[in-house]
Amino acid sequence: MGKVHSIFGVTGKLGEYVFYKLNGKEIVRRAATKKKGPKTSAQQTVVEHNTEFGKASAAGKFLRTALAEECAKLNDRYLYQRVSKLMLSLKSCDPAPNGQRTVTGGLATPEGRYLLAGFNFHQKQVNFSKLLQAVRIEGQLNLNFSSARILPETIIELQLNFDTGKFRRHVHPFPENHERGTLMLKKQFRSKKGFTDLLLISGDGGLQGVAVTDNHPENG
Repeated sequence: MGKVHSIFGVTGKLGEYVFYKLNGKEIVRRAATKKKGPKTSAQQTVVEHNTEFGKASAAGKFLRTALAEECAKLNDRYLYQRVSKLMLSLKSCDPAPNGQRTVTGGLATPEGRYLLAGFNFHQKQVNFSKLLQAVRIEGQLNLNFSSARILPETIIELQLNFDTGKFRRHVHPFPENHERGTLMLKKQFRSKKGFTDLLLISGDGGLQGVAVTDNHPENG
């Protein structure tokens, strides 16, 4: 950094130099230049991580928006943190190269489906039914769920694009006095490219769901 003695009072950038005043004195310094050339492997790793993290965070927001009514009933101000953590775990299940992994890709794997099925949106310990799997069979949905003291009130059929946030949903009332572990529902939406089919059960203090599959997932 150098000092300038000039009758012209130059300020701003001029060529490779920047002129400005500091404490009443005219100062000149060389303008910063951007480094050119390919990114280092460390820089590339940071870019890939930030890209995946941003997409996973957005996916969590899109899911909570699609389930806004059910999430509001849980009254959990930290739900967004747990959903974001789930989205990052689902993204990590995607076998795609680093920087290209997505929540959608993770849910296409048995590991990803297992993670979602094991996630409870509700944090309170309640004896709530658990949806184990939902299989698409010729326009029908075959549900398999565990028995519990608190049965679901509704079944939410949800199609969600985790990249754009677009969704459509249909709420099925849970059949009264139905306590068996299986249930057949008429599917409301046809499969749509870019969208993930989810099925969730909601009730008194509980919300949980699974990814819909065309055959029984290998949960190990």
